[in-house]
Amino acid sequence: MSQDNRIWFLENPWPEGHPIKEFEWTAEVREGVVWMQLHIKTAEYESEREVAEGDDYESEWQSPGLWNNYHRCTLSSTFWHEGGFPVCPVAQFSPAFLQGYEATVDPLPAATQTDPDDLAFHIYLLGHDAVAGHRIRFLRRGESDSFDIEWTGKIALAYAGDFEYRYDFKALIFDAQMPMPKP
Repeated sequence: MSQDNRIWFLENPWPEGHPIKEFEWTAEVREGVVWMQLHIKTAEYESEREVAEGDDYESEWQSPGLWNNYHRCTLSSTFWHEGGFPVCPVAQFSPAFLQGYEATVDPLPAATQTDPDDLAFHIYLLGHDAVAGHRIRFLRRGESDSFDIEWTGKIALAYAGDFEYRYDFKALIFDAQMPMPKP
């Protein structure tokens, strides 16, 4: 049975999450260190289920009408800039090294002192928002070069002028092929 790649934005109108339409995992060498980049683009927010707009929401985060104004999410370290995160020296990079590896990227609260344009990832969610506090874990599938990726983080609705990282996301990617770093 095939598992679908999904992302959840906790407490939004779709508790079942959203299908990931595009996923890219790349790596490159910068000054002898392997840097990884990840890129996610979702299907349209209502691609699996329409949610009727009401008028009794505690926050805009819970309003399906607001979400639908922005159509889909792009969460990426490559789409708008050359971001990403360092992993290890080139000589250490291997499937065995990566098994169980967990990257902490733009940790909070330190990331709150950083210009969102300088963070490893950018996000288009409800406009061009900010994303930080990432924990990205790589779980190897047997002895293969394929991995499942568990990715969590925090979102600030920067587009609306709110720079507090108060919203959570979780993404699960299945059977992703480990990239060979580009020089």
